[in-house]
Amino acid sequence: MRELVRNRRLATLIVGSFFCAFFLMVPSLRASEHSKKLRLAYAGWGLETAIAWVGIEAGLFKKYDLDVEEVIIRDPPSGGVQALIGVDIFLGFGNPLNVLQTILTGGDIVFLGSHVSVEQFGFGVSSDISTMQALKGKKIGVSAVGGISDLVARVILRRAGLDPTKDVEMAFIGFSPQRMIALSQNLIQGTPLSSDVASEAKRRGIKVLEVKDVPRITALLMTTRSFIKKDEEAVRRFMKGYLAAIHYYLTRRTESIGIMKKFLSLGDPNAFDTMYEAFAAQLGPFPAPSGEATQAIIDVVTVADQKAKNLKPQALFELRFLEELKQSGFIDNLYSEKKSL
Repeated sequence: MRELVRNRRLATLIVGSFFCAFFLMVPSLRASEHSKKLRLAYAGWGLETAIAWVGIEAGLFKKYDLDVEEVIIRDPPSGGVQALIGVDIFLGFGNPLNVLQTILTGGDIVFLGSHVSVEQFGFGVSSDISTMQALKGKKIGVSAVGGISDLVARVILRRAGLDPTKDVEMAFIGFSPQRMIALSQNLIQGTPLSSDVASEAKRRGIKVLEVKDVPRITALLMTTRSFIKKDEEAVRRFMKGYLAAIHYYLTRRTESIGIMKKFLSLGDPNAFDTMYEAFAAQLGPFPAPSGEATQAIIDVVTVADQKAKNLKPQALFELRFLEELKQSGFIDNLYSEKKSL
C-alpha cells in the first residue's frame, strides 16, 4: 500500500514537472516565433561598427526580438555598396562616389540615417582675397576628389553662395603642406585647412578666413527599399536596437570601452579612451543626416556625372523610422537626462 502511494506521488511529480517545464518554455517559444533575423554588414572599423558591437554584445538587438548575423566586408573603399546584394543593412561609408553613382545607375539603395562629425576649419586664401564670395572664378586646392578637404570646401563654398560645381575650379593638389605651398605661390587662391594647420598657416603669413564649423558625414546606415518593403518590421526593430546602443555607448563608458577591447588590439592602452571620446563627440540621441554634408557628396559626384545635380539630400534618406521613434517617445524614454533632439 505504501509503495502504491509512493508511486502515485512520483507520477504526480513527473506530470507536474512536465507541465511546469512546458509553461516555462511557452514564452521562449513565442519569443523565438516572433524573433526576426537580419544580416548586418560593415567594412573596416569606425563609429558605426562600435555601436553595432555594443548593440550585439549588450543584447540590445535581442531585446527587440532581432537576431543579428554579422557579415564583414573586405572591400572598405567600395563603401559596401555591393554588400547590400547579400545582406539587409550595411553600416559604413567608403568613397561617396561609389555610393551615389550606384544610386544614379538604378541601384536600390536608401539611407536610414548618418553619423556626422562637426569640425573646425579655416579657409586659407591669397592675400588679395577678403571674402569667400571673392573666390568666384578662382582655383580651390583640395587633396583629392571625394576627400575630406574636398567635401569640406564644398560645404564652405555653398554657405558663401557659390556653386562649387561651376563657380570655382577645384584643383587636386595634395595634403595640407602641399596646398599651403601652392597657395603661397598663387597656384591656387583658396583651400580649406583644419584648425591646427590653419594656425600654422597664419604663423607663416598666410591669410586665413574664419568659417563656421563644418559638418562631415562619417558613416551611413544603408539598406534597400526592397528590403524595407519586404520586412519593414525588421528595419524598425534594428533602428530601436541601434538607438538603444547609442544610448548605452553614451551612458556606459566603461562597459563600451570593454566591448571595443574585446574586438580590437591597440598598443597604447590610452588609445581606447581617446577613441571613445572621438566617437562620443559624433553621437546624438539619433543619427540624423546633415543636409549640408549630404549636398557636398552630391556636388562631388556631379563632377563625374552631371545627372547627380538633380539629386536632393532629403530624397536619399528614408527617415520615417527615426521620426516614428522620436514621435512615439521611444528616444525620450531611453534617456534619463534630457538631450537636445
